[in-house]
Amino acid sequence: MAVFRPDGLRAGFHADRFDPVSGLVHAGEQWVPEQFLIAPHEHPVWEIYLQQHGTTHWVADGESYVLHPGDLFAVPPDVTHHLAGRSGNHHFYFAAVDLDVVALRHPGLARPSTVVHREAGDVAYAFAQLVRELTTRYEYAGTGLTLAVDHLVLAFSRSLAPTAAPQLAMHPAVRTVKRLLDQEFHERWTLRDLADRAGLAPAYLAELFAAELGQPPHRYLNERRIERARQLLESSDVTITALALSLGFSSSQHFARVFRQLTGSTPTAVRSSRAP
Repeated sequence: MAVFRPDGLRAGFHADRFDPVSGLVHAGEQWVPEQFLIAPHEHPVWEIYLQQHGTTHWVADGESYVLHPGDLFAVPPDVTHHLAGRSGNHHFYFAAVDLDVVALRHPGLARPSTVVHREAGDVAYAFAQLVRELTTRYEYAGTGLTLAVDHLVLAFSRSLAPTAAPQLAMHPAVRTVKRLLDQEFHERWTLRDLADRAGLAPAYLAELFAAELGQPPHRYLNERRIERARQLLESSDVTITALALSLGFSSSQHFARVFRQLTGSTPTAVRSSRAP
């Protein structure tokens, strides 16, 4: 497997790995400056993108698509696509996967026939695990990579048919806010913002949320942010300041303070301790 940083990135990587067992052809996570362009190209397999931050304009098969944070964009085999024009600083995941290989293990998963552009759902969690498998030296690496690819394709399939039915009773407003904090933890949410989205008074929302999840919304939000921060500190080379701002913290000092409160360590120490 070749892991490298293409010229012009702010941070991130591209991993070329044709793996006939997992079905992964290449993947990566990239922080891209305004002047970075992706020329027209195509692949013999599906390529899946997830917009994390920023807004981008893509063209696939002659059609235009605008991607906002949390948007999934998937292009079928042999379809030409490219990043059209300068889009400002942005951050995205991508993976090229042979769905025919994955279908041999899991024949029931979705295999669409056209470009997909929609809300990503839980795909971000699957991408984060794939990135960790590609950038960290684990035991059972082959098995871990195959499971990560399967998880990504499962999340992709579920995003196409979001029919999940909650098995535990939860107030609809709490469920709405929990979903926002799970998927959009990089936003600078206030209790008022969350209450407006849930249609409740702020104090009542805070009471309901704490009663059902055991902590107030702000604590839950910071835990999601720090969970993601640990992944990025271990698997990326994005600067700590840029990481802090991308996760919704007001400054690197604010980030470091919350990180220490929740983990007992510092971002610098976690990054320094990762394997070479």
